[in-house]
Amino acid sequence: MANKTQKIIYWIATGYMLFAMLWSFVTYHVLNETITDFFISYNYPTYLIYPLAYLKLVGAIVIITNLYADLKEWVYATYYINMILAFVAHYVAQDMFWHAVLGLILVPVSYLLSNRVRGYPSKKLITYTTA
Repeated sequence: MANKTQKIIYWIATGYMLFAMLWSFVTYHVLNETITDFFISYNYPTYLIYPLAYLKLVGAIVIITNLYADLKEWVYATYYINMILAFVAHYVAQDMFWHAVLGLILVPVSYLLSNRVRGYPSKKLITYTTA
């Protein structure tokens, strides 16, 4: 099981990651015109705004509940891909990108410590059987 230091590091990393994802969910709705302008300036299609917002919300729920092992793996992978794309977009636009760099560091830290701190989820949403 995890020691106290690992738990603290895990919850700081996970807290930041979840805050960033939930904050973007809220801002994608409340500041939609501003977010649309950002997406246009980064050459991303604006039709991704709402699906991305809701996927971030669902991902946060999956991480918080820690119920399904396979979903948790996918959420961490997609959060990391999201951080890569955010970093590239902000860097190319010569915009503030520190939050994406922080995400690139903290998402893997949260992932690597998650099973030690919270235990490996016993359920899988998708199970494979050999015929």
